[in-house]
Amino acid sequence: MNIRRAATLLALGLAASGIHAASVPQKTQWILASAKATGAGGEDFVTSLRITNPNTVTATVAITYLALSPLQDGRANGDNSSATTVTVTVDGGRTLPIEDVLGTKFGSAAPHGIVAGGLKIASDVPVSVLSRTYNAAARSSTGVPGTFGFSIPAQSADEAVSAGDTAYVSYVAGAPDRTKGYRSNFHMLNTVAEESVVHLKLVRQDGSVVGERDYTFAPLASAQENDIAKVYGNTALDENLTVFATVKSGGPVVVGASVIDNAIASINYAPPAKVFAPNNGKFGLILDDGGYGFSGRLDVYEGMPDFLSAGIVLEGCPAPTTVQLFFVQAFTLGGNKNTTFTKNADGSWAMSGSSSSATWTGTIFGDVDGSVFGTITYARSSGSAGGSCPGVGKTMSFRGARAEAIPVP
Repeated sequence: MNIRRAATLLALGLAASGIHAASVPQKTQWILASAKATGAGGEDFVTSLRITNPNTVTATVAITYLALSPLQDGRANGDNSSATTVTVTVDGGRTLPIEDVLGTKFGSAAPHGIVAGGLKIASDVPVSVLSRTYNAAARSSTGVPGTFGFSIPAQSADEAVSAGDTAYVSYVAGAPDRTKGYRSNFHMLNTVAEESVVHLKLVRQDGSVVGERDYTFAPLASAQENDIAKVYGNTALDENLTVFATVKSGGPVVVGASVIDNAIASINYAPPAKVFAPNNGKFGLILDDGGYGFSGRLDVYEGMPDFLSAGIVLEGCPAPTTVQLFFVQAFTLGGNKNTTFTKNADGSWAMSGSSSSATWTGTIFGDVDGSVFGTITYARSSGSAGGSCPGVGKTMSFRGARAEAIPVP
């Protein structure tokens, strides 16, 4: 019999945790956008990097340039599977500055016609990465040379948008022309060497939809929708638009927006906030079992639970052992199949299962942070079929988070 041990349940329950904060050093991360290009107003945009190594050992860091490709009927066809990678080292406790990264490290290459794109940063030890894209040819009102621009922090795998997940980017703006207000460019980067499809929806403050469409990305492709509000049909001066980005297939994908002042060309970065869908993972469950401290495990694969187990303490059993521990293992596949999970209209899942000695039912909900919560009811069968605790049951709530990802072929 395919038994998953109780010790694993406890370990998964204790391992359940939230995602990394954005400021935590990472081994793999992405800079959404970089450039060495002329802007719409004649700006001379370049990008610099700062790579900080907080470790005591030297970091070996590979930087891969994922060049921007133009959008053609919603497709970014620039396949970056053979993209150029350069390697740098950063001493422990030091910060490495890289000025004009596309010019100095990649020779201002434009394999898809534009000297711009995303950057993948892969290090043998965790590092922190921050970029700055700025106009190197700026002048003050009196003609003094200077610069202005914006910083884009690196995004980790936890911040990238996976299949079924949605991110939203606020502070997106649009204007009827370039004489006033703001415009927004929406940036997207496919982080995997396979095709990915992203659905964007542009929404006003009142919830009405300006427009929506799908984008298809070649492997590791980078693209941006310039002046997205205008492209989607906005004709008003509106500084409170929000883009909702959902990955329909493939992924993860990283997203964000640049917001440009039409009058003076100042620019800011609008980062994404991610709505996590609990999917493709093993979730550790903490049971509200009255202080006994047992835990559980839930597996969700391709949008549906396919396994649940838990240690359940029942009180009120016949003497002499009035408190007893039972384990439920809910299988949906194979010869051990004993449970059915059904998706409800509100997106939750209903569970119903049984064995010769007990029944179990419950409801599982997903939260916007990728965690799960719900209730489970476990009841022993009546009479001799219920063994040492016939007819006794218990309903309890639970909450859990993903402890391990399940790879999807």
